Amino acid sequence: MDLESSSKSCLKECKKLVAAIFIAATFIVFPSVSEAKVHIIAEGVREWQRELAVQTLTEVEEGIPDGHSVAYQSEILRAVASRLFSGYRINTLVRGAETIVVKFETEMEPPSWKVVAAAPVLRELPLEWFNADSANMSEEIELLLRGVPLEALSWSDRAFQGKVDEIVSARLPGWGAELLVTRGEGEAIMTVSFVPQMPLILAVNPTLTSNSLPTLLHGELREDLMGRFAPFVGLPVEWTSKHSAEFSLWVEDYINERSIVERSFSEAKAEFRPSQISNLDVRIESRHYTLNAWAAVYAGTSDKSAEVGLHIGRKVELLPNVDMEAYAEGLLGLQEWNINGRFGLRWRSVRGLWLGGEWDTEDDMWWLRLSMDPQLHKPYIWLRLNEEGSFNGALGWKATEYISFEVEYDARDDDRWSLKMLGNL
Repeated sequence: MDLESSSKSCLKECKKLVAAIFIAATFIVFPSVSEAKVHIIAEGVREWQRELAVQTLTEVEEGIPDGHSVAYQSEILRAVASRLFSGYRINTLVRGAETIVVKFETEMEPPSWKVVAAAPVLRELPLEWFNADSANMSEEIELLLRGVPLEALSWSDRAFQGKVDEIVSARLPGWGAELLVTRGEGEAIMTVSFVPQMPLILAVNPTLTSNSLPTLLHGELREDLMGRFAPFVGLPVEWTSKHSAEFSLWVEDYINERSIVERSFSEAKAEFRPSQISNLDVRIESRHYTLNAWAAVYAGTSDKSAEVGLHIGRKVELLPNVDMEAYAEGLLGLQEWNINGRFGLRWRSVRGLWLGGEWDTEDDMWWLRLSMDPQLHKPYIWLRLNEEGSFNGALGWKATEYISFEVEYDARDDDRWSLKMLGNL
């Protein structure tokens, strides 16, 4: 049978009973006394039932006209409670001057309760999370039902549902519990089903960036990841947020096991931000090599039109605990089809900031170079200063995984300022 709420009907019946009992009570003589505030105590019920029982009994007591003795009120409470609280035999006694103790005793041997937690349809990693979060939850709910008559749920169903909701929300935030009671041979079976609550994850949008691998290479990884997100669509955002760190580790392990990542000695770091359209930021960097390629188009200058470039680097360790890279760059200017080469050494002074020197074949000079690793949706800069004091630099913005924009200044050109759009290859 379905476990449905019946608390409202109990209260209506309570009012009818109180009225009927008062008509009968007019034929019973009780000494009248001055009004006193009565304190009610419920004994013999589980803690999650007690608050509801005391609340109901208090409403009954408040409906008794003033001027009657505590013993009279105790008898009224016993009569009403016997009709309201199914599954229990009710006795009352007066303790002290202003306290009524309502004792609950089961009318017959309570059933043996069995709780079954029916896991929702999940697979792979979400199923592992659910099994871990719901471990021993059935036993915890069974403890709530121990010694409770099946009939008692007709009036305490809401209280029980609230207690189960507390347990589920603590273990499985974002999931709601639905309860179903069935009778077995000598036992009662409580089945707990789980329903995801809004908001739900509708899609996962992965963004892969790298300053050491070409976009064309890690773009393949993005397509692989997109096919792995199906088990996470439809999950509660709140519950997935609880496991966001585990999700990030799962993504890192998956990417790090790809052959392209292993061959390039790369390592992935992921950050998952759950929402209805969840964002997954993955950064892949090689521990040994740097390989970047780009194509650029210039605007606002007649000195340059377009170029393609290639950066090849190898991490070196000339000093302990200092991140250094020896590199070579080649640039092909498409306006005059001239090739320019740069060869340099740089080290990471702080996170994402490189400082070094390079030889530029365009003017056969040494240049001091300061550059910042571009990060998605953030500004970056690079600056160059040669031995004659000529300055070349740019302020850029990485708009997407594939496109960046730069405002560049080059003191060697007639049109010193230009706007450049780069496509990361």
